[in-house]
Amino acid sequence: MSITPVAFAVSHWAEDPWSQGSWSLIGHDGSPQDRVDLGAPIGTRLRLAGEATHASRAGMTHGAYEQGVQAGSWAAGLGHDRIAVVGAGMAGLAAARTLTTFGREVIVLEARDRAGGRTAGAEVGGTTFDLGANWLQQFDDNVLARLAEELGLRLVPTDFNDPLILDGRAVPDGIEKELRTRLAAAPAGAAISDVVEAWLAAPGSWAIDDIRRYVDAEIVMDSGAPLSWLSARYGFEPGVGEGDRWIVGGYRLLVDHLAAGLDIRLNRPVHRIEVDEHGVTVGGDRFDAVIVTVPLGALTDITFAPELPASHRTALSRLGMGRVEKVILRFEERFWPDHPAGYHRVHGPGANDICEWLDATAADGTPTLVGLFAGPWLDALWTGTDAEIAARTVAYGPGGRSTP
Repeated sequence: MSITPVAFAVSHWAEDPWSQGSWSLIGHDGSPQDRVDLGAPIGTRLRLAGEATHASRAGMTHGAYEQGVQAGSWAAGLGHDRIAVVGAGMAGLAAARTLTTFGREVIVLEARDRAGGRTAGAEVGGTTFDLGANWLQQFDDNVLARLAEELGLRLVPTDFNDPLILDGRAVPDGIEKELRTRLAAAPAGAAISDVVEAWLAAPGSWAIDDIRRYVDAEIVMDSGAPLSWLSARYGFEPGVGEGDRWIVGGYRLLVDHLAAGLDIRLNRPVHRIEVDEHGVTVGGDRFDAVIVTVPLGALTDITFAPELPASHRTALSRLGMGRVEKVILRFEERFWPDHPAGYHRVHGPGANDICEWLDATAADGTPTLVGLFAGPWLDALWTGTDAEIAARTVAYGPGGRSTP
């Protein structure tokens, strides 16, 4: 049986100039307060918003959406009539739609040739899948999940707590509680690597390999960042595995709904924002206020005049972006094991190498795998053409040649 994909798509979030990473994270010298500080209004005409500014829903689309709604309400509450929104991701769309409900004039400036930001639909073999954000997380308390239900979208659950671990070696019960207890007790400024290395040096009744595998699966996979950079106390943030569902047809269905009727100007990158007592200049145009919703990685490429306050600059220095890349593979025939959770995990050949696979065959009955890769092996796997990357990753997927 051939396991060569008949169609594929590959992400390049680390190389994307308008993202420069996957989602925001807290470094070892930071805390959730830095997210709050970053999203605090700057005077009465400028505010930053997005998933990076949410203290408890960072890295998630509904967190970005909630911050956009809050920023839009802020600008409307100050009586601004003409507002620029920089970025047409979930936060930008939420801010713009909120402002329009108040009857304000809103222009959304988007650097890409599409709306949606890090929700990026890719057509693979005639069906749209998510090359960016994939799941509706924290499902029971997710405003976008309620919208998806209202629109009648088909939602498929993924049980992250019941993966098919392809070498059959599940980590023992209690290891998450033990790790979180150790992380919470870490001194200020400690990195996750400090805690993990101390635990490995004195593992007690725990198997060293179990510790390493759990950290790779739950922290490396969920961050895509070096453990030596991530905050011990705050770098292992919640959100994954709380009733997660994915949208058949992709996030594009939500994006198209939210973008309908908005004045979104594509291919309009913003490099400079000038604020004075009378208004804001963005892209050579004048506004009463501006809401900036670009990802954390791209935010530092915008020049602000005057510069951002010290509190915001400090917050930026303590936050960062991880790297998790995705590959979507369609096949003529299914060659991997079926699993009720629709979720597979493969531990890679080296330390901190990890990939996870969503069985997306339920979308339309065609055999499809969506793989997420993190860890040092990305440097070796994500080279060459997309076709080469896709072919290379098959070997590490369920049923692939390198799968145990």
